[in-house]
Amino acid sequence: MIICARLYNDINETQSLLCSVGKFALGNRDLYEQVKKDYELVRNTIRTKGFGALTGAMGVYVQPRTKGAGHGSTSRAFYARPIFIKKILGL
Repeated sequence: MIICARLYNDINETQSLLCSVGKFALGNRDLYEQVKKDYELVRNTIRTKGFGALTGAMGVYVQPRTKGAGHGSTSRAFYARPIFIKKILGL
């Protein structure tokens, strides 16, 4: 997996500066299995309840959250929870 970091510019994302790129492998079997479960939870929720049923409360390591400013946003993005970032960075 490739991990990229970009510099936040402004809320309108008028530009996106790439700061760094690194590799990350889910070599730990338990970590891999939980990320897979998080993915399957989102996938099954969309299939059975629809896209609107996704919430930020889902997932142990990876969560679907609204993307964009304000309440009522209908777009989603996947975010790594802080506990997952700590594992990735070995903290």
